[in-house]
Amino acid sequence: MLEICRLTIIESLRRRLTLALFATTLLLVGFTGWAFAKLSQLSSLQGIERLAQFSILLIFLMLLFTGMLALTAVFSAAAAVAGELESGIAAAILARPIRRGAYLFGKWLGLAVVVGAFALVAGSGEILVVSRVAGYAPPQPVAGLLLIVAQALLLMTLSLALATRLSAVTSAIVATVAFFLAWMLGTIDLMGLALRYPTLMAVGDVGKILLPTNALWQAAEYHLEPPALIALARGFTSFSSNPFMALAPQPAAVLIWAAIWAAIVFGIGALSLGRRQL
Repeated sequence: MLEICRLTIIESLRRRLTLALFATTLLLVGFTGWAFAKLSQLSSLQGIERLAQFSILLIFLMLLFTGMLALTAVFSAAAAVAGELESGIAAAILARPIRRGAYLFGKWLGLAVVVGAFALVAGSGEILVVSRVAGYAPPQPVAGLLLIVAQALLLMTLSLALATRLSAVTSAIVATVAFFLAWMLGTIDLMGLALRYPTLMAVGDVGKILLPTNALWQAAEYHLEPPALIALARGFTSFSSNPFMALAPQPAAVLIWAAIWAAIVFGIGALSLGRRQL
């Protein structure tokens, strides 16, 4: 299993997709520095208004980074499993005394190391650049980054499970569509909260159960926002539906369910691979 993990890390680092992500992220970090430098020079706002301006812009840029990370995670996971199944490499590996579940977990572990390490390094770079050029830093960046990593790992797990039966492209597309649907349902939940409409809130709760990625993003948002801004925004109903603000932490049950969800989906993927004819 550890050998599968090591080979997966090496293979992932060699992929053009990973190199493209590195290049794109460097561009995003550079743009972040430029945008905050200009905003710091041109903005005439002071106090809480300036804090809100910097906070919302940083969260917007982190949302872009999260999207890039999620797409890379699903496409890398799909290629790592479906590609080897289609080419016959997996059949050659599994002909040896190795369980299919261990093979799949080795793939998951290797991809998790690459995705997690890159997310922490690149995300920290974004925050450090903002701190340098604008003098602004979110209150709990480590917790926020870890939750962003968790979101990417959930999508990676889904893509990995799908890839045991579907082609690489199909698996990645299905996981990507699920990611955006979860985000849409999360937005509907915010609208229901602002309008105090139980039906919309129920739709959002269903989304959190089916795919809790957006719940993890909202939890990350909360840790990236200044407490003073959250306290002020709670006095205005309109802020409840703002997708770039989270006015309350996610319940512990939601975070626990995310871990259980990942274990269930991985188990389904391992069972699917175990029953597949190679």
